[in-house]
Amino acid sequence: MTWIYEARLYDSRSVANYVAMCVRDDQILRGQQQPLVQIYRTRKGNYGVRYQPPLSL
Repeated sequence: MTWIYEARLYDSRSVANYVAMCVRDDQILRGQQQPLVQIYRTRKGNYGVRYQPPLSL
């Protein structure tokens, strides 16, 4: 499975956490089970959000 990265990077982890919650809630509202959303940190110290789409059969 491949990761999909959000376009923006954030200075604080709390803002990235909020965006991750919004992405997770959006996936749940679409009816997807157990969305996998992660917050990662870049080498420069910024934070980003990535997620994996569900498998399509």
